[in-house]
Amino acid sequence: MDTPLRVLAKDLAEGRTTAREVAESCLAQLKAREQDIEAWVPFDHSPALARAESCLADGPLSGIPFGAKDIYDTAELPTEWGSEVYRGRQPEHDAALVAELKQLGAYVLAKTETTAFAFYDPAPTRNPHNLGHTPGGSSSGSAAAVSAGMVPLALGSQTQGSVLRPASFCGVVGFKPSRGVLPVEGMLPCSPTLDTAGLFTETVGDMRFVWEALRPGGNPYEALRFVVIGWPPHKRISVGMEKRLRSSVKKLEDAGLKVLEASGPPSFKALPPAIAAVMAYEAAQTHGERYDEYGERLGVKLAGLVEMGRSVSDAAYAEGLAVMQAAEQEFAAWAREDTVVITPAALGPAPKGLESTGDPACNAPWTAIGAAAISIPCGTVGRMPLGLQLTAPAGGDAMLLRTAETVEQALSV
Repeated sequence: MDTPLRVLAKDLAEGRTTAREVAESCLAQLKAREQDIEAWVPFDHSPALARAESCLADGPLSGIPFGAKDIYDTAELPTEWGSEVYRGRQPEHDAALVAELKQLGAYVLAKTETTAFAFYDPAPTRNPHNLGHTPGGSSSGSAAAVSAGMVPLALGSQTQGSVLRPASFCGVVGFKPSRGVLPVEGMLPCSPTLDTAGLFTETVGDMRFVWEALRPGGNPYEALRFVVIGWPPHKRISVGMEKRLRSSVKKLEDAGLKVLEASGPPSFKALPPAIAAVMAYEAAQTHGERYDEYGERLGVKLAGLVEMGRSVSDAAYAEGLAVMQAAEQEFAAWAREDTVVITPAALGPAPKGLESTGDPACNAPWTAIGAAAISIPCGTVGRMPLGLQLTAPAGGDAMLLRTAETVEQALSV
């Protein structure tokens, strides 16, 4: 099926447009909206055009521009981790995922804004649907840039909900693959046990196109059943999100899909404190030395995380890891390989104001158990988008994307 990115790739391959013309179109949209949205780390447009003209010409993504979250090392552009402390930091090599995409013919248009060190201290980015609302975080700029039509593909990362939540808030597709499927070398770590690379596109079909270029092969099949579970506890979900979840399920049933309801794996109730302990403990290891040097200049919220992590005992950390591992095993047995789980991708629409990037409660458990997860636009409350989250056991990435495309079609009716 044709999707915007597939059509663009075909036009590039068959000479109906050029990589430079695509870059110029992206830059024109960026120029028109960037002053308001601030999705990008400021950059010079001329080298971006040069990168377009010099990209590899024989790959499946040849001529496709992408935004790289500013925690991915790039040899052609500074990587400053969203922090004034590291202004001008220039890596020598590309992060592994950036290098993979370049080998497929894509090129870095520029770096997208991130919250400081990919934690909760906000980036300057605003939500394209309403500038007075957050775009989510930490992959703030990547989600906003795709939402605003500035670029068709962007890289994000997720330690709790930093791909799926911004995708929901900005009305785009965000995909967090199974843990370890995409490389994280050259991506700034926070909590190595939890850190996962992710992607943003306009549609699920576009995401499948990119995924099949990155991880070709296999025989994706569709899920045989869908299960709606009560996570997070529904009293935490906004009324608008609850209504949209129910109407989305009704559309799936009208399309002939089998949807069940269940309480979900019991071990999920133990996950939030386990995630908090593991993340804080590992963040203290990752950022401890720079915190000792710079203190709250790194960000007040990151400083608080490091301090919290230093109070987590080795025993509490080990217990947190054990809880996460048990939950992963339980979910794999509970869900089976033919099941996709449906939950909200966020508690509600993007909150008003830029001081908070929102709550990752809907997403964090799936990150903790290494599951594959995707957020799909499912409507709006007022002007603000909402996302439906689909998840599958670790390793079910191709199945999840194939199923998500069917769900996307059903929701569009």
